[in-house]
Amino acid sequence: MSLDDLRTRVDEIDARIHTALMERAQAEAGIQAAGRAAGAAPALFQPERDADLMRQMVERHQGDLPLATVEHIWRDLICACTSLQADTAVHLDGSADLIEMLDLARFYFGFSVELVPGSDAADVVGAVTASAGDLGLVALIDRAELPWWRGLSESGALVRARLPFVILDERPADLPALVLAKADSMIDNADIAVYDARWSDLLPGNLMDEGIEVLSFFRSAAGVDALLAISGELTEEDVRAACLAAGAAPEVLRRVGGYAAPIDGNGDPDDTFAAEDEEPQG
Repeated sequence: MSLDDLRTRVDEIDARIHTALMERAQAEAGIQAAGRAAGAAPALFQPERDADLMRQMVERHQGDLPLATVEHIWRDLICACTSLQADTAVHLDGSADLIEMLDLARFYFGFSVELVPGSDAADVVGAVTASAGDLGLVALIDRAELPWWRGLSESGALVRARLPFVILDERPADLPALVLAKADSMIDNADIAVYDARWSDLLPGNLMDEGIEVLSFFRSAAGVDALLAISGELTEEDVRAACLAAGAAPEVLRRVGGYAAPIDGNGDPDDTFAAEDEEPQG
């Protein structure tokens, strides 16, 4: 094909993409209208559906176009279409680097959503709990400055997603974080369940050996608080038993959310993300 023919082809593809984008926005508006007619409030964030769609995208992706570019376009499109119907803000953890938090929020929620910086993670939990449908973005820090997850509850904010969802080498917006949101009930079929666990003594040193990841922990004179992640297939009693096998059962153990397991964008889409950090010792 000649250069002019190739440019004509690109123009035709661009026109088809634009038409498809407008059709999708109309379809999304129809979905939101049907939901309102059924009494459901518009939702900017649907983590289970988002995860399924993202897995399908990763599976079919090929060629030289960077996967992260496609992911960002898709997420921006989803949020742009949905935010026309849902008045939702995203509250940012002010204890993390502001630039990194803004990059992460814009990558996943686009430029059409209001971003509200908070003072710290606990402030974000309170803002989401007090809102009608806002989201929260909390940076994952190994050793937290405070046990902010104590404020999570089934009647308020819960952990609903973990970012980044697609693990890529040298990807943009790679700050590890959790998305907080309200839910009508606890998601029982989440890939990964998240627990608030508390010990009056040291943190058990072999939790990772039992399949438990410590997302974050807080140590004080009263003991250790930890935010744990473990397979969603396990019951609370299973988790307690796993902690006991690792060294000690917690005095407090309560579920505070769950999320879809992140996927490896560099390899098999069925591979889940496993943390490489060593378990913090008590």
